[in-house]
Amino acid sequence: MKKKCTFFILLWLCWYVGAAQGIIKGKVIDDQNKQPLPGASIIVDGTNAGASANLSGEFELNVFTSGKVDLKISYLGYKPSTVSVEVVSGKVTTVTIPLRNESFEILGVTITGQLQGQARALNQQRTADNIKNVVSADQIGRFPDPNAAEALQRVPGVNIERDQGEGRYVLVRGLSPQFTNISVNGEQIPSPEAGVRYVALDAIPSDQLSSLEVSKSLTPDMDGDAIGGSVNLITRTAQSGITTLNGTLAGGYNNLMKRGNWQGSLQYGQRLGKEEKLGVMLNISHYTNNLGSDNWERDTRDNVAEPEEHRFELRDYELTRTRFGSSATIDYKFNPNHQVYVRGLYSRFTDREWRRRYVFLPADDEVEHITKDRFEAQSVTSINVGANHLFGKFTLDYEGSYSYATQDTPFDNEAGFIASDVASDITFQTDYPRLSSTHYLDNTLYSFDSFETGHTFAKDRNITGKFNLGIPYQWGGNAGLIKVGGKVRFKEKSYAITQNKYEALSDIPDLSFFEGGLLDKNFIGNRYQLSPSVSIPSFIRYFNANPQNFELQIEDKAADEALESYTATEDVYAGYAMARQQFRKLMVLGGVRYERTNVSYQSSDVVFAPNGDLQQILPVSGKSNYEFFLPQLHFKYSANELTNIRLAGTFSYARPNFDQIIPAQEASLEDQIATVGNAALQPVKAFNLDFLAERYLGTIGIISGGFFYKKLDNFIYTRRFTGSYPLNSATPIATDLLITQVQNGKTADLLGVELAYQQNLNFLPGALSGLGVYLNYTYTHSSAIVQRNEAPETETLNLPGQAAHVGNASVSYQYKGFSARASLNFNGRYLSATGATTADDIYVKDRMQLDVTLGYTITKQWRVFTEFMNLTNQPFETYAGTRNFTTQREFYGWWTRFGIKFNILDKTK
Repeated sequence: MKKKCTFFILLWLCWYVGAAQGIIKGKVIDDQNKQPLPGASIIVDGTNAGASANLSGEFELNVFTSGKVDLKISYLGYKPSTVSVEVVSGKVTTVTIPLRNESFEILGVTITGQLQGQARALNQQRTADNIKNVVSADQIGRFPDPNAAEALQRVPGVNIERDQGEGRYVLVRGLSPQFTNISVNGEQIPSPEAGVRYVALDAIPSDQLSSLEVSKSLTPDMDGDAIGGSVNLITRTAQSGITTLNGTLAGGYNNLMKRGNWQGSLQYGQRLGKEEKLGVMLNISHYTNNLGSDNWERDTRDNVAEPEEHRFELRDYELTRTRFGSSATIDYKFNPNHQVYVRGLYSRFTDREWRRRYVFLPADDEVEHITKDRFEAQSVTSINVGANHLFGKFTLDYEGSYSYATQDTPFDNEAGFIASDVASDITFQTDYPRLSSTHYLDNTLYSFDSFETGHTFAKDRNITGKFNLGIPYQWGGNAGLIKVGGKVRFKEKSYAITQNKYEALSDIPDLSFFEGGLLDKNFIGNRYQLSPSVSIPSFIRYFNANPQNFELQIEDKAADEALESYTATEDVYAGYAMARQQFRKLMVLGGVRYERTNVSYQSSDVVFAPNGDLQQILPVSGKSNYEFFLPQLHFKYSANELTNIRLAGTFSYARPNFDQIIPAQEASLEDQIATVGNAALQPVKAFNLDFLAERYLGTIGIISGGFFYKKLDNFIYTRRFTGSYPLNSATPIATDLLITQVQNGKTADLLGVELAYQQNLNFLPGALSGLGVYLNYTYTHSSAIVQRNEAPETETLNLPGQAAHVGNASVSYQYKGFSARASLNFNGRYLSATGATTADDIYVKDRMQLDVTLGYTITKQWRVFTEFMNLTNQPFETYAGTRNFTTQREFYGWWTRFGIKFNILDKTK
């Protein structure tokens, strides 16, 4: 009762001090194309009262006086303006403020598109209360980045993990993907993948987005489960009554696969009606990519002193990927003070994979020839319904959202054949191991081993409701804002699997009987030879016609399905209170956020008899709950309109993944390995300290530098150790297995330095004035205390996923209608997973990729372009322990796209 009374008293006081004299509701636009200018700064002349424009260029400004006031408006790349507005006590005054673009003239040709996008992003960064980076749609279009993950790799301090050469997961400030939350239009979206929380951003086309925001310091009104950062993907909204129709049509070529790809997108937007109250924005895109990779791998589990006994693999991948995206926003403005909206996003990513591999087993003098045919589809649906209200004494916004993600694998077929007495002697070298013979190419020597079929389905659903109440006030002539809010999110996540394994009951033809499919005659630059692999359709026809020749392994099926399937629920309850106070040039923002999480799950425990046979399957359930109070404090000192100094101290946390807390235990006694869940896994807690100084340049650029520090408790890492199976059993059925389990470490420290510089060099003479540079570099050092095996001793390692060096370097040039950009993306080596010993620690080697974009603007509405990606043919490489013990090299070749972009404006209005 005391808490409730205190809350209502505070609310009443806020209401009392928030009795504003008048409100200015306005919009800042470009005076030529009428497009909004997000991030514009608006200041009441002679005071420190001000506001910044949102993504629609709109702002709200409380003025504690009546009569005429002068508003000073500034925006990078535009001429400053002063506008007089008459403020009426107790009423809302609306105003539209056009600004004139300070166009940069290069040999008589006006450059607009690229500079406008760059200005839009930098203005939003400049006026933000917290430390964030913004990438606008125009900037995304200037790099050859087809999905959201690859667009984010250009942001300072952001690294990405790739799959088959394409960006997939985002790592912010040296922390693994699970430390970063992903939102669409401000609300977290679920992950379509079976066991994790983080979202693979290769599923979301970059051309669906208006902008990308990476918040590196949290405010109390943001979700607290983001230690690395919070990524917000913002879809497009109609901005004016002018009809916009934009699109792209492109085709391409993959050098490794000698096959094409194509892309198409179309966007329509307009505000309808005489007063433009109804806004409609529709967006659709499709991308088909034929790609592949050449790969060799070696095993590190065997005795390192005897490398000739190591398992060695040759892997040849062929893939067809599609990426479909659609989004829509419909909003209605009853008047300048009240607005409702519906936003929707749907993306579908499909991956058809054919994998052909040889597995050389020198210790057994055997070679396995295995072919896999799999189709996987991921989809994400997000719908947000909400409203924004401006009343005389407070602002109120609320939203309900529904998001649903699935990963459906309707078929996963794998046929394996094995040959004895044909293994080659292997000489392991750093770059390319050598095989002593080619006997393994004779398909008549391979007899049937097994045939596996599978179907999996994962789903994740979020239902969310939230509200925010803002109450402006004035204290000693200084403007302030009190803001409170609450949120609930109900999650349901599940994973179901059907897994069948068949072995032979009678004679089955050798591999040569089933030959078919693609044969790569230039595998890894023709350093290795391959023979025709199994045609899966041919094998399935034989399987269906001769079921009597196969035996289903019932125990394996039951154990696999029980161990991996699960259902889980997670309920999150959150509330916050914060205040934002301006003291002349200093802004102080502080508050606290409370979050409580309740988790429950159901899965199965598989019990094996001492002889290794399946004994029984038992249902198992569990639950946990935890809560966090997260204080946040931000300082922003604006020395002048172009210079900010920022300091933030915040607390945050990261939840464990679902597949990590399900207590499943799965083992291969033949390979002496096991994977064990950890129901006792705790969330990671963190204290974050951030400092940043930034100077914005009049030529639409920025130079910035700062440092960040993070103190992590209970950090999560993958531990590999030797032990018995089942783990913690009084009667184990096997000993000395290599066990993999995710565990909590003790403490970890992470310290980094972040530098960025970008500028258009229009001050250079003549044609050189078209040059521009984009540079950023982040250095990160971490120290984490971990434990291996059962010994009490601990050791210090880098955090998994933390690269010491990450950076981008890009040089652009524009001359008349011609534009060009060469971009380098670099990340240093990082620890991927810890092993049973330091010699088994897996590291990903450093990587540098060169991309080039060329374009020519035919008219203001039409532009042709071509893009070249991975011109350095940069492979994915890993090593164990030391750099000369390479464990994997995977090559993707280079690929290109060429096409046309159009931007049609209907100016009939």
